[in-house]
Amino acid sequence: MKYFIYSMLLIAFTACGAEQNETTEQQGMGSATAKKVEHLDPASAPLHEAKKEAPATDFEITLLSGEPFRLSDQKGKVVLMNIWATWCAPCREETPDLVALYEKYKDQGYVTLGVSVDEQGESVVRPFMEEYNVTYPMYIDTDGTVMEKYGPTMGIPTTYIIGRKGNLRYFAVGALTNKELEPRLKELLAEER
Repeated sequence: MKYFIYSMLLIAFTACGAEQNETTEQQGMGSATAKKVEHLDPASAPLHEAKKEAPATDFEITLLSGEPFRLSDQKGKVVLMNIWATWCAPCREETPDLVALYEKYKDQGYVTLGVSVDEQGESVVRPFMEEYNVTYPMYIDTDGTVMEKYGPTMGIPTTYIIGRKGNLRYFAVGALTNKELEPRLKELLAEER
C-alpha cells in the first residue's frame, strides 16, 4: 500500500523533482553539489555526474527470468539501472532508446537493469516488455529490495549509471534519450576494467 500511495504522488510530480535522499547523498549522488554534465539533447532529462567516487550500494535479486542478479557481480561492466513503472508516460517514451542501447552495447560489457515499481507485478510488466520488445534484465521490486537502497526517488523514471569499477557515475530523474546517453556510455565503456 505504501508504494501505491507513493506511486500516486509520483504521478502528480512525473519526474519533475530532483531532490535526493540520504542514501544517494552518501553515494555521491546528492543533487545540491552534483555536477550537471553538458546537456546534449533538450528532449532528454539532464544527466548529473557523481560528485565523488563512491561504490554503488550492492543488492541481490532474482530477475523476472528466474536468474539471480547481484550488482557487485557486474563489476567490470557498465550498468544502467532504470527505475520505472508501466503507468509512467516518460518511462514509455524512453524504453525504445534503452532497448536500442542495450542491444547495441550488451556484447561490449554493458548491462541495462530495469527495476519496475509496479505493484501489480508480472501481470502488467510482462505485457509491457512484449509490447516494447524489452530484452534487458528486468526485476519487479514489489518487496522494496532495490528501493530501500536507491529510493525513494523523487520521480520516475530515475536512472543510475555505474562504471566498470562499481562506482556510481551519473544519475538522472526523468526520461533519457539515446542522444543524451550514448556518448556517456561509450566513454564509460572505453575505460579500463
